[in-house]
Amino acid sequence: MARRDLMAKPRGQTAPWWQGLQLRRWLRRLVLAGVVLMMLGMIASAVGWAMRPDTLPIHSVQIQGEFHHLDRRDLEAALGPHVRGGFFSVDIGAMERAASELPWVYAATVRRLWPDTLQVQVTEQIAVARWGDTQLVNRYGDVFSPAADSLPAGLPSLTGGEGRQRSLMRRYLAVQARLADVGLEVSGIREDARQAWTIELVDGGEVLMGRGVSESHLERLLRIYPRIAAQKDAPIERMDLRYTNGIAVAWGETAPAGQ
Repeated sequence: MARRDLMAKPRGQTAPWWQGLQLRRWLRRLVLAGVVLMMLGMIASAVGWAMRPDTLPIHSVQIQGEFHHLDRRDLEAALGPHVRGGFFSVDIGAMERAASELPWVYAATVRRLWPDTLQVQVTEQIAVARWGDTQLVNRYGDVFSPAADSLPAGLPSLTGGEGRQRSLMRRYLAVQARLADVGLEVSGIREDARQAWTIELVDGGEVLMGRGVSESHLERLLRIYPRIAAQKDAPIERMDLRYTNGIAVAWGETAPAGQ
């Protein structure tokens, strides 16, 4: 009796149902992969078109901001070389960096306006004090160096070591308010390499504070200054608060009558 193969497929029997499902699943995956590849190709082509310099060229650059010291022509000259390419390819970061390199520019942001315009928003530096002879301090305590002919007049003067501008600005604001109560106008603060500091007055006089002396030591001056000013009809040249329990005063020369 011939041995019968139990694993042989009977004649006329169809393939298992799950094989058809698996084949259809693979076909769907192939179609989906084809569609994805086609879409990626279309996106790449669109990006390449958009980044071409001749696609939607820039026709207008709008500069916005309130300027008191910044020359708009300098700003235009700084931005001009970077306004290249089309709407999508222009290097906005390069434009912002170029504008921010101008001394009187605190910050600059550039954005695109469809379909052919760039809008540049510029914030100008606000100077609150002079730093040394050639620099300025802005309202955030940062030092910047504009052209000498653009330095504004009437700012308080701060002089000190590198990185000391914020501390000296806070000190200036504190002593200015306190000395104003007795009629003394402060023009600036000067600090030497040992951090001994001096208050400079508008009338040319000065108050020597020394090293390690805080604004609280001004209380002594505030109490007795009216009596000091009344003692002699001459300008006060120097008031020295570096003493423990007193004040040394030096008077200038009295101007001759008729002058």
